[in-house]
Amino acid sequence: MNLAQKIGQLLVVGFKGTTVNEEIYELITQYHVGNIILFEDNCQCAEQVFHLIQELQKIAIKSNGVPLFVTIDQENGIVTRIYDGVTVFPGNMAQAAGATLEETKQIAYATGVGLKALGINFNLAPSLDVNNNPHNPVIGIRSFGETANDVAMRGNAYIEGLQQAGIIATAKHFPGHGDTSIDSHLALPVVAHEKERLNKVELYPFKEAIKMGVKAIMIAHIRFMAYEKEEVPATLSYPIVTKLLREELGYQGLIITDCMEMKAIDTEWGTAKAVPMAIQAGADLICISHTKEKQLEAIQEIYQAIEEGRIDEARLDQSLECILKAKREWNSTQFMDMTYEEARKYLYQEDYEKLAKKVSLESITVVKNEGVIPIRARDILVIAPNGRVLTGADGTRIAPNFATFFKERISDRKVEAYEIDNLPTKEQVEEAVKKAKERELIICCTHNGILAATQLELVRKVTAINPNVILLPMRTPYDIEVLEEVKGCLLSYEYTTKAMESLIQVLMGKAESKGKLPVTLK
Repeated sequence: MNLAQKIGQLLVVGFKGTTVNEEIYELITQYHVGNIILFEDNCQCAEQVFHLIQELQKIAIKSNGVPLFVTIDQENGIVTRIYDGVTVFPGNMAQAAGATLEETKQIAYATGVGLKALGINFNLAPSLDVNNNPHNPVIGIRSFGETANDVAMRGNAYIEGLQQAGIIATAKHFPGHGDTSIDSHLALPVVAHEKERLNKVELYPFKEAIKMGVKAIMIAHIRFMAYEKEEVPATLSYPIVTKLLREELGYQGLIITDCMEMKAIDTEWGTAKAVPMAIQAGADLICISHTKEKQLEAIQEIYQAIEEGRIDEARLDQSLECILKAKREWNSTQFMDMTYEEARKYLYQEDYEKLAKKVSLESITVVKNEGVIPIRARDILVIAPNGRVLTGADGTRIAPNFATFFKERISDRKVEAYEIDNLPTKEQVEEAVKKAKERELIICCTHNGILAATQLELVRKVTAINPNVILLPMRTPYDIEVLEEVKGCLLSYEYTTKAMESLIQVLMGKAESKGKLPVTLK
């Protein structure tokens, strides 16, 4: 390969649209970009994704002689990119509450089978972050739990299932994004724990994943002071990427960065300027997910860094060897020769949907019940914020408002649905209190209420006027810690249609609650 082709193989780029446009065509044919990342905007339905990837692969193989890595964040739960034509499973914390380890492996395998049939060979999952900070705005329910051992065991089950399906699994976000209170999409988080603590907690699931043989690890845009004295994130840190991950932990697989356009990188260093720093640090695959201008600027910055001697071409060769070795293990010919009719039988299988519904239902967790569940009341007020995107990682497909969803499915009771904003206005709080006064039962939903003060204010005021309240935290379980005066509380761990259907079954006594808390509540 010439230098331009080598540089292209190190880049993972995103683009807009559901078909091959001029932008991605040029990046592959003129700049030899060797890898892409898909988001929801690229994924209209399974059949469209299948044909899109076949066309992209034809272009890449004809132009560069090397197939693409096609990456995606199909974590399941709230972080999902493809919905139509595939089974969408509950996310990590819901699995920890309701699935056996074998079922987590089955979920990963089923997810991988579907991705492989569509031509996706590289899933940016699972998250191995230990969720030990209730105020973490971006990980939370994307974690398998609060203990390193639980996360490691379930993470390894997921990795095993995904890789048995022929998909590259990605352990993320190394060295660990769990104990932060800042979203790295927005700013640079700092973890100040000493090495002894980091080895026992944050690093432990990654060490176990390396033993398992995980094929890829994603580096986080987080500053880890114990390993890096300079004020740079792990992504740009030679002591973390090379010294810690490669040398101390002995990891030999692919190292991919989180998106270099995230504010934790772009605000301080600039996306393009930071890319050579990530290569110097030891990353193999550099992800620039959204903006063509920044993608092209990054390519020029790599050239300049090589010309100035900041990067040796031998450094590129190290990553290239790792990338090409992994690509040779993927049978691109098998996918390219497949028709969609042949692929479709691997996508949406009845057994997969049964598994998804079973785990969703068994994840529902009763944490408090003073005789209000199952519901016997005949006059019910349901208050719910709209589901909405809360972080840069969330899928953008919004579930229906739970209040209306509940009302439409309960025909034998008097039900009033009151939809509120995620940050309720003063007027909405007052109206909720007024509606709650004479009701037999109130169901109050929260959506990360611990990070939305007016949601909590609304529930407190409603409970003060009428104590017959069931709280439904639709995302983080920690809302109950600050709203403990309610008479009942059910956890669903995600604001998704499947989770809402499962909640209703338990609320109405049609199914038992079997969920076990994956985190400790005060």
